[in-house]
Amino acid sequence: MTTIADRPQKITTDRIVDNRVYTDPAVLDAEVERIFERVWLFACHESEIPQSGDFVTMDLAGTPVIVNRDDQGRIHAFCNTCRHRGSLVVDEERGHCSAFRCPYHFWLYSLEGNLVGIPGEEAYDGTGFGKEDFPLVSLPCESILGLVFVNLDDNPEPLANWIGADLIDVLRRPLGLAEYEVFAVDADPLTVNWKVFAENARDGYHVPFVHPFFRKASPPGSYRLFANGHAVQHLAMDPAGIEPDLWERLRTHPLPGLDVGEGYIVNLFPDLAITVRSNVVSVDFQRIQGPAAVSMENRTLGVVGDSAEQRADRRLSQEVWFANPVRLEDYPIFARQQRGVVSRKVRHSIIARGPDMTTGTRGDDNRLRHFWVEWRELMGTSSNSLEPA
Repeated sequence: MTTIADRPQKITTDRIVDNRVYTDPAVLDAEVERIFERVWLFACHESEIPQSGDFVTMDLAGTPVIVNRDDQGRIHAFCNTCRHRGSLVVDEERGHCSAFRCPYHFWLYSLEGNLVGIPGEEAYDGTGFGKEDFPLVSLPCESILGLVFVNLDDNPEPLANWIGADLIDVLRRPLGLAEYEVFAVDADPLTVNWKVFAENARDGYHVPFVHPFFRKASPPGSYRLFANGHAVQHLAMDPAGIEPDLWERLRTHPLPGLDVGEGYIVNLFPDLAITVRSNVVSVDFQRIQGPAAVSMENRTLGVVGDSAEQRADRRLSQEVWFANPVRLEDYPIFARQQRGVVSRKVRHSIIARGPDMTTGTRGDDNRLRHFWVEWRELMGTSSNSLEPA
């Protein structure tokens, strides 16, 4: 059996990945503790909870979470766990309520998370129990440009610091120039490790081989690497590689601040991809369900007040530039990669292509290596493995 010590000796450790990181439950357990319970995780878009009393629920790396608006319009995040017997408080994925009532024993929580009602409360007299001591457990929750993030750490750095001012400026065009709303939601179950998509979203090397439409219709622009493992890849659209009727729909209704055909993909560590393509914003992320199981989720954004025609064209753009190539072309690659890395005879993958640069054009592996720099930092290891280098 090979080990990390059996890696190719002419390649430095940072350019090799131990394939067990895609399959080993112990690796995922460590990632949850050291990464997902420390960094800001995308939860929803503000437009998904537009009114006081609106809520959405989700699972963030094994922690059930509620995100809601209170009576003052403030956004909160809570553990979706009753303080009495540990039941889920809310089963629905989204909805509206004036308070949260646990279905097990009817404990009642306000929209601010306070425990405000208990059937037969007098039975607790003399026990030292007080409602004020048992609110829903609150989680840090912040929003930037309509994107709502939750942190499972009690004292995280501010969201704006974690994303960084320069990358926020990139996202501000177009997200800061209009009011946006989610108008389409999709989810696909995949039997792959979460890092398969996180890496693929930064991998320009595969594009000419896996995505023939992109090869002729989407010339790459520059990329930039940012602190905390974040990155942006700028993209263009070439009408010479697009059928005229399709081009007319893809070029219509450009978002505020964007030129026709302008676009980019922002990668926020660990696995959020925000794709902007001229007239649409596609927000894509994963909900982790196991070492080789995720729910791949999408939120497609349009401008508040769009016409039906504008929405149809924006949805078409999302399908052309993200949904169809990912589902039809990337998903089979994801499955092949996940099936291949289980081999006990092939322990390492190579991410050695190209020099380490913070700017450049699509094609080399340095954007992947940038991801692994942050992974190693948070995991407290010197190699792309849980084993010592």
